[in-house]
Amino acid sequence: MSRSATSSLLRRGQAAVAVRARVAVVGEVLLKQTPVLAILVGAPGVAALLDGQRDLSAALLLPTVVLCGLGAWSRRFETRKDLRRIEAVVTLALIFVFSTLLAVPAFMTLGMPVWDAAFEAASGITTTGLSVATDAESWPISAHFLRAWMQWCGGVVIAIAGVALLMDSGRATKILGSQSVGGTDYFASTRAKARLVLTGYSIITALGVLIAIPLFPGWWEGPMIALAAVSTGGFSPRDSSLAEYSAAAQVFTMILCIATSVSLLSYAVAAKLGPRSALSRGTAPATLGIILIGSLLYAVAHVALRGWDSNAVFLGVLNHISAQTTAGFATSPIMPLSPLVLILIVAMVLGGDVGSTTGGIKTARVTMLARMVALVFLRLRLPASAVSHLKIGNKRADAEAILFSAALLVVYLLSALIFWSALYIAGHPALPALFDAVSALSGVGHSTGVIGPDLNVGLKIMTVFAMLLGRLEFFVLIALFLPSTWISRS
Repeated sequence: MSRSATSSLLRRGQAAVAVRARVAVVGEVLLKQTPVLAILVGAPGVAALLDGQRDLSAALLLPTVVLCGLGAWSRRFETRKDLRRIEAVVTLALIFVFSTLLAVPAFMTLGMPVWDAAFEAASGITTTGLSVATDAESWPISAHFLRAWMQWCGGVVIAIAGVALLMDSGRATKILGSQSVGGTDYFASTRAKARLVLTGYSIITALGVLIAIPLFPGWWEGPMIALAAVSTGGFSPRDSSLAEYSAAAQVFTMILCIATSVSLLSYAVAAKLGPRSALSRGTAPATLGIILIGSLLYAVAHVALRGWDSNAVFLGVLNHISAQTTAGFATSPIMPLSPLVLILIVAMVLGGDVGSTTGGIKTARVTMLARMVALVFLRLRLPASAVSHLKIGNKRADAEAILFSAALLVVYLLSALIFWSALYIAGHPALPALFDAVSALSGVGHSTGVIGPDLNVGLKIMTVFAMLLGRLEFFVLIALFLPSTWISRS
């Protein structure tokens, strides 16, 4: 038998054992997640009621009641022991899709057209921070809480709900990070890891809210910024983002963004084994190092291109940190045709650490891919009999992690090319269009003005899809729409 025939048989054999997602099972599992969705819309619904916003509270509390009823009804179903990976994946995608849809009526009560409301809701749950609102600064406090709360939930809480669905630890590791806690194997106890992540996230949030109150005007702007910063979201009560706040408030916001740009498991490890163990076991040092080096390069480039201006350099570096952590807060306007935009684009593509609240490809994966390239060149100089492997630290790199990282890079670049082309064909300049396309796909929120209220409806819908794609690391959302996910070929 020829090699091509053998290869063809192997491919058919793999397809033969592939399983599809069972609609009934996905429906049952999704029903069990309705209490999480109820919290998503219920908390801002109560806030709107207390704020005297009757229409907004009704738009949020009515679905809350329905969701609570569905959650109670779902108790009749036993927890699935035979949940397939593909079913867990599409359920996670549906959680994000339904989270977006549930908030659409609420944003419509604020005067937004339906597609603008969908855009704002998707930007919130994906922690992107891009906005098409024209008068958000005049919104009531409860409306700002709705946006900040959606970002806080989208940062990790919704993802944690998805982790509880995952039947294999490999996918959970990609979401939560791959550190070990207390010497246990990092594949062990996915749900225990989820609880640790949620605990760390909540503690950082509580500290951030308390410290933010005296740093920002009034009593409520600080907490709204803190909720968005911890989730690396980027929504701000002011149309100018962070530009009108004090330098202390701006720096503190960036510190919060950096705090959650590393794996949240690092804090659990640090609490149990000490900070040194946390740094040695995870990829936090690489992430923090990339943020530091990138900020220094940005500062040097800024001085070389525009001369020395301490305030401009300071604000520019904060913008870079915001881009690297994929928060999207702006301390000064992004100059669309400046070469500095290219540095910000690279930062947005990189993102933060695996297991953090950030978007982008993730620094750990980029580091792995860079070492793959270096290994190829090393092998050119090795004897034919020499054996060499890709190593991360002192361990041999996992084959599945390598495959996932390489595939993610390809899909990311292809998606960015398609979205960029659509913006460019619509008449937007090439560099600003590329910047905003990467910002949406990486869940950042920085904008040169291309993506905004004046964007046509078709491109707004494409941006919604791009934000969900990036937040769900592409494959999860794509799997939801693939016919092979639902239809068996046999």
